[in-house]
Amino acid sequence: MTAPEPISKELQAKIDALDDDVLRKNIIMVLSGSGVRKITNEKIFDNMIRNHEEVRLQRALWRVWRDDEVLDFVEFMKKEAPDQYAEFARQERDSGEIDDDLWWKIRELSSRWISDLDFHDCSLLLGKVRDHFRAKLK
Repeated sequence: MTAPEPISKELQAKIDALDDDVLRKNIIMVLSGSGVRKITNEKIFDNMIRNHEEVRLQRALWRVWRDDEVLDFVEFMKKEAPDQYAEFARQERDSGEIDDDLWWKIRELSSRWISDLDFHDCSLLLGKVRDHFRAKLK
């Protein structure tokens, strides 16, 4: 284990060449940190780039919800679980927050609507549903 080494000019050039500002800032923050290192700055950089790419590829697989799909799910909520629909609308209106129990009930309802939804797709759908309710409140 060693103290942090300065960022080499070669590594700084690689960092500067990145298109993603957030990734660039995160790498600089990690490499500039005061912690003790078990690996070199170059390996840290390589690991962060690889992890970032893996996440980017995973996110590319997530479903992009169309407005008509969101409205279809809202209608499904009204029909299949009118009490949960009303409570969801009330909580969104009154506090802008949905309590955990209701969130999980709506998540289960979404799995009845489309049986093979994964966790991320379901979360994205519920976020769009919340956007729908907020738009109605304006």
